[in-house]
Amino acid sequence: MPIVRKRQIEILAQLSGEELNQFLGALPAHQYDFEDLFDYLEDKLEREPCNHSLRFSMQFMMENRLNFAKMSAWLQENGGFCDCKVLEQIVPYWRKAFES
Repeated sequence: MPIVRKRQIEILAQLSGEELNQFLGALPAHQYDFEDLFDYLEDKLEREPCNHSLRFSMQFMMENRLNFAKMSAWLQENGGFCDCKVLEQIVPYWRKAFES
């Protein structure tokens, strides 16, 4: 029987204090970089459909000199296999936790 790994993002709203600080410290980029990425994706996907890749995420990371390999790995581990899935699978949990 395979081991099912719970996505980190699913427990985000349950974290507080030191646990939340540890979560944020383990991210491959600053909290605000992720929030800016999410806003960027929302803007881009309003104008263009998702091509089911991390195309816009990669553009954002390159423009902001972020570590694409680490950030994209984290996004994919949490269900963001493409730009629209980042918005569907990650952003709701993030916004619920940080009320943004």
